[in-house]
Parts: sequence; structure tokens; C-alpha cells
Amino acid sequence: MKKITALLLALVLLLTVAACDNTNSNADQSSGSKTEESKTSSAADNKGSGETVTVQIAVSGSAQELDIHQEKFDGFMKEHPNIKVEPIDIGSERAQKLMTLIGSGTAPDIIYLNEWTYVFANKGALEPLDEYVERDGFDTSVYPESLLTPLRFEDKLYAFPQEISPYCMYYNKTMFQDAGVPLPTDDWTWDEFYAAAKALTDPEKKIYGFRHPGNWADQDLNWIATAGVTFDTSGTEQKGLETPEALDALNFLYKMVVEDKVSPNPAELTSMGKTADSMFQNQQVAMQAAGLWLLPQYEAEGLDFEWDVVRFPKNKTQKVKAGVLNWGISSSSKHKDEAWELLKYLVGPEGQKIVAKANMALPGSTDEDALQIVRDAKICDNVEAFIASVDDCDLVDELSVYRTEVNTALGKTIDEMLIGKRSPEETQQELISQINKILAG
Repeated sequence: MKKITALLLALVLLLTVAACDNTNSNADQSSGSKTEESKTSSAADNKGSGETVTVQIAVSGSAQELDIHQEKFDGFMKEHPNIKVEPIDIGSERAQKLMTLIGSGTAPDIIYLNEWTYVFANKGALEPLDEYVERDGFDTSVYPESLLTPLRFEDKLYAFPQEISPYCMYYNKTMFQDAGVPLPTDDWTWDEFYAAAKALTDPEKKIYGFRHPGNWADQDLNWIATAGVTFDTSGTEQKGLETPEALDALNFLYKMVVEDKVSPNPAELTSMGKTADSMFQNQQVAMQAAGLWLLPQYEAEGLDFEWDVVRFPKNKTQKVKAGVLNWGISSSSKHKDEAWELLKYLVGPEGQKIVAKANMALPGSTDEDALQIVRDAKICDNVEAFIASVDDCDLVDELSVYRTEVNTALGKTIDEMLIGKRSPEETQQELISQINKILAG
């Protein structure tokens, strides 16, 4: 009898264990299913959970720019009450500060990217976005391919553009008219630009027709691009600077700054301690190249002369550089789904309209409603010059993991030419040598 009882108890125990194993197996499957569901559902679907997630995002710029960012964040948080957005100001040394944060393991969830997507993607600091795009059916066709190309590294997409600001030429209309110089048009040439700059220069009064900023590679590359050069540093040797067109651009800059002095040279600018916009405001320069970022400042300060903008003068082409702001997600983020929700908002219709309303840049998408906001603001008569320039933006130099080092060397070497240290021919050879050494690693 005892043996029978023992056997019955053993049988019950086995049945109980089997039932528990089956329950645990079902629970594991259910848990796995829920995990997959969480991956395919938006962080916005968790509004009712009561848990607040903080997403850190790198920001930079003037007080006005920071206010614009905050307006976007406030709009997002209103729609996503369970996600708190915490801005991290990275100051003016943006790339260096981000490198420090990434190196210390304290990178924000969303990274502020100007032209460094290749640089940071190569370091493994950015999260590929392709799966998020596919998961949510996010429409990428609204972004010009020319803006997306520098955001793809080794066939993966790492960022989206929030805004773009092509370089155009600001000019003092009053100075032109008083001097009897024809006003520039969007199809003007290097020669027409130079004739105007020379006519508007008064050495005795230290008034210049143009101000070519020192230590600013994009400003140098504007002239190189319009000369017809595609400056490519994506390989182990540079392409473009060895051409006759590149030498034409260097000769043009040398003549403008060193020989005819229609622009102060880099050393003179340093001693003056004045920025391009302050010299333009004080009517010490008749023309300056910049993006839309100066429009709100000039509107707020109310310049006491007539001014406008025009497209950058063309030579072989009218291709120009552009200031860009792209957003990417940190590969080390613990809140990637929530960060993706915020990124979508920033580069989507809501964020683009806030960008347009601020008039500091053009939206990074082809959203016609957002572009119309820029047009309707009418801060300057020819704001269409910026919009038309988007199709001619040259971003090829961004397709390099060495972009920062290359542009630093380029700006420094051309500055040395502009203070008379080297001839254009010597500068061309020096640039090729220095940049090839950088690309060789």
C-alpha cells in the first residue's frame, strides 16, 4: 500500500512539473512575442503607461537658435507627455565637444550633426536608421537626395536633415546705388562681382567691396566649387585641387585679397576683431557671403540702409556650400525608440514649419507649406535666391571620414596664401600634399 501511494505521489509530481514547464514555455513565447511587438510599436503608444522617459539632445547656437529648438521640443512634449526632452548645449566647438561626450560614454540620445555624419558613423557613434524607417513606413522621398547622400555611410542611413542654408551674397543696395554700380542679379558672374567689389572699395576709408572671412573653409570652397571643381576626399587621394580650375579659384582669391585688396586679409581681420556681419552692419563692407542665419538678426536690428541678397556669382558653375543641421541617434542611447520619435518630429512637417517660421534656415525637406512660410515672411526681397540655390548645393566634401582634418588644413593653408606667404601655384601644391597625407591615414 505504501508503495502504491508513493508511486501515485511521484506521478502527480511529474504531471505538476510538466504543467509548469509548459506554462513557462508559453510565457517565454508570450514574452518574446511582446518584445517583438514593442520593437514594432511606436514609443508614442505608451502614453498611458505613466512612466516618463528622458531623451537628451545636443543643441548649439545663439540664444535665438536655442529658443527655436526649445519651441520644437515643447511642441513634441505636448504631443508625447511621457517623453521629457533635455537639451545639452555643446557650445560653439560642436564637433570637439561631441567627440569628448562620445569618448566618455556620455553622449546624448540625439546627436547634433552639421557636416560630420561620415566622421561619427565611421566611429560607430551613430545608430543606423533604416530599420526604424522601414518599421514605421517613414517617407524619405520628401528629402532631396543631395541632402540624404552625405547621411548614408556604407549603405546605411544615419541621419535626417532638419534644415539647410545655402551661401548667397548679401549686398548693401544703398552703397551700390550711391556709387552708381549696377545692382547684382541672380545670374551674375565672377567678373561682374569683382568689378562691383573693386568699385566699392575705398582703401583710405578702410571700406571694402567684400569681406572674405579667414579660417573658414566653406568660404574658400565656395569659390573653388563655382570655378567648376568637384573637391572629393572620399578616397586615399584628393581629387579636384590638381585642376586648372582650382588654380583659377586660388588666383581669384589672391588677386582679390593680396593684390587689389578689395577684402581685408586674415591678419587684418584678426587685428580688427570684427565679424563679417558687424562690418556689413557698419557699412565697412558692401558684400558678404552667408546663409539665411543673418536674416532675423538684420530684421531685428533694423539696418539703416537698403540691402538684399543675391545668388553667389557663377563662373563655370553656380554650385555653393551650405550650412546644414542633421539629427542622428547615438548608438549608445538607452532610449532609441523614444529618440526616434523625437527625431521624426524634428525633421517632419511640424519641426520643418518651426524652422521656416524662424527664417534662420530653409527646411530640410521639400515641404511646400514650410517653404511658403519662408517666402511669406519677406525679410528680404530676394529670399528666393536661397531657395533656388538648394539644387546647386555642393556637399561632396562631406563624403569623407577625414572632413574635419581636411577642411582645417585647407582653411589654414589658403589663409597663409592670403597674407602673402605663398603664391597660388605654391598653395595649390601645398594643399595637395597636405590633404593627401591626411587621407593616407
